Amino acid sequence: MNKKVLIITYYWPPAGGPGVQRVLKFAKYLPEFGWDPIILTVDNGDYHATDGSLLKDVPKNIKVYKVKSFSVLDLYKKLKGSKKQISSFELTKKGGIGFKLVKWIRANFFIPDARKGWNRAAVKIGAKVIRDEKIDLVFISSPPHSLQLIGRKLKQKTGVKWFADFRDPWTDAFWDKNLPRLSVLHKFNMFLEKKIMTSADSLSSVSLGFIELLKKDNNVDFNLIPNGFDSLDFKNYIYQRCEKFRITYIGSIANSQNPINFFKGLYELPDDIVKDIEVNFYGLFDSSVVDSAMRYGKSVTFNTYISHEDAIEKMVNSEILLLLIPKNTKGILTGKLYEYLAAKSFILAIAPIGSEIEETVEACNSGITINFETDLTNIITEQYRLWEQNIRLVPNSEAIIKFKREHLTMKLAQLFDKAVG
Repeated sequence: MNKKVLIITYYWPPAGGPGVQRVLKFAKYLPEFGWDPIILTVDNGDYHATDGSLLKDVPKNIKVYKVKSFSVLDLYKKLKGSKKQISSFELTKKGGIGFKLVKWIRANFFIPDARKGWNRAAVKIGAKVIRDEKIDLVFISSPPHSLQLIGRKLKQKTGVKWFADFRDPWTDAFWDKNLPRLSVLHKFNMFLEKKIMTSADSLSSVSLGFIELLKKDNNVDFNLIPNGFDSLDFKNYIYQRCEKFRITYIGSIANSQNPINFFKGLYELPDDIVKDIEVNFYGLFDSSVVDSAMRYGKSVTFNTYISHEDAIEKMVNSEILLLLIPKNTKGILTGKLYEYLAAKSFILAIAPIGSEIEETVEACNSGITINFETDLTNIITEQYRLWEQNIRLVPNSEAIIKFKREHLTMKLAQLFDKAVG
């Protein structure tokens, strides 16, 4: 008989975006390895996008418990007179006095993050689920890192084992450092981070760099479980060459990721190449990114969020997949990387040299990694000339296959077994 794991997550279908993928795919494959998932999530989350196509991956007959939540982003919506969901990504932008006030409140009254409004109810419902369902283990993947505070409370109340997983750093995250937080409250946030690291029964993260940031000086053991790709997501898509040389970016772009030199590289391409190039960005973008693209006058199309299924199709049918990693963040291994690898299109990664991104792309023979200052004109031209000759990248499939979601879930299940003895 399978053991039971209570997965507590803020992001669950129909939530869209990268935050939902890791937990959803674990839940999909865990039953194959001896663990039946039960989900505890929010009933009214602030998602920057929804994606109904992800519902097909939700395991049949899975139990999902939902809790109402309040977020500081709800206050922001009221100030704006808007009913649509607001992403915390918006809070990195500039705004008027009302906007700045909300941003300051978010930074100083909602620690560690603005999505902690459901914590008390989640602890109450979670404790009941643990008793009623005879839960063997609680698994929490963050951000939002306030989720981990739920795990700590549940361990204190019920004695259940708690596995804390981190997709991103906590106090060392680049977006957290940009918040207007008082010094004393930043120290409090660091105190919370330390409490979580030292009280969880098991810890994991997606990259060695993140593990180093999360451990700090704490004498704790971390397990490396990278993000990955679901091979079933790609089974219906085969590369189709068309009359355009397609460059694609999928995901959000903050000001710190603004690829100015990429736009310059497009601007300096010969006209005979430009006429054949189609550049599409899909997601959410800081206004500085759009301004940079417009400044150089070449055609770049900025599109809103698309479904995961559509994103897979775009990845497979691109000649270049653009990947942007902020400066001074060598440890970032974004989940998007692994789906880029599975798409087998040429990856142009603009990232810190010597980063784990560079090591992974090189090991998989899947593209090139350059820094933000590199002139891209020659690189784009070279890939265009290969496309003219119908020459396509041949990646290292053996290196890529180890990032399949099934393999990673098996490793997670083994760690679950170890955690509960």
